[in-house]
Amino acid sequence: MRVGLDTFTIGCLNLDPFQMLDYIKEHDLAGALFGGLRGLSNTLDPGRLKEIRDHADNLGLYSYVSVPTCNPYLVNGSLEDHIENLKKEIEVSAKFGWHELHSSLGGGNERYEHPVAWTQHLADSAELIKKLASVLRHHKSRINLETHGDSTTFELARLVENVGPDIAGICLDTANVLCHAEDPVLAARRAAPYTHLTHTKDAIMFFIDKGYRRQTLPAGKGALDWEKILPILAEYSPDLTISIEDHKWLFDYHVFDHNWLALHPDLTRDELASVIQLAWKCQKRILSGELPDPDEYEKIPYSEEVEERLRIGSDYLKAMISRLGLDG
Repeated sequence: MRVGLDTFTIGCLNLDPFQMLDYIKEHDLAGALFGGLRGLSNTLDPGRLKEIRDHADNLGLYSYVSVPTCNPYLVNGSLEDHIENLKKEIEVSAKFGWHELHSSLGGGNERYEHPVAWTQHLADSAELIKKLASVLRHHKSRINLETHGDSTTFELARLVENVGPDIAGICLDTANVLCHAEDPVLAARRAAPYTHLTHTKDAIMFFIDKGYRRQTLPAGKGALDWEKILPILAEYSPDLTISIEDHKWLFDYHVFDHNWLALHPDLTRDELASVIQLAWKCQKRILSGELPDPDEYEKIPYSEEVEERLRIGSDYLKAMISRLGLDG
């Protein structure tokens, strides 16, 4: 296992892709998961993309790229044009050695607010990926869907099995699973057989009237049990890249609301209880002063803390990976 970062983490620094890679190398990290292929070159210029890939390789860094959503309900314009664009991005990515591709099905609100039921989003997204099957298999590429606040690990595991694990997988965001009251250890266990990319972050939760609120923190500062999570992932992917995705923001999850619960039919009583217990442990850490008041801490601009947070998280993860013998 190697620790790098998703470039969203340092987006506030306004660096170009080459500067991002230099920054990653200077901070003793192993590589980059870029947020979008067209973010590297809006025109998919092969010369520029080759330069970026070569620069990463010359620095000894891993690199991955993202492609647009596979959810047909989030497409602007013609669905046929969107599918053709996806095929083109898969082909271009493969040309430069990017075969494990990151994508997502939404941002979270679609599950609760879209007029089409989320179950239909999942079914039709699977059908869209099947339309990409020939180009994905031809290039030995795979689309890895993120636990992005929209989909649960239960749902993504089923979708991957439906589509085919050779062309679809999971990008496990380790803390986003809390969006659906999934225990991070159990979620890792469900996702691990299909996980080929990660967004690695930690978090705390604390109670609000309708459920709990989540705050992102560097790895080792939150509620996640890395000593259990990392070996579960390594069992299936010993060389898995651990890409830190860090940011601030507070997110609310209405786990006490009947309608919210009804939209999570896979969630068991035992798993919900486990997550509520995690939230209570975090609450006690806040009340004791071990953790800063979340609202006050959130007032500090992320840009003022990005370097310190990145150092804390990367040092913790690298030390844990070494101690567990997962760095070989």
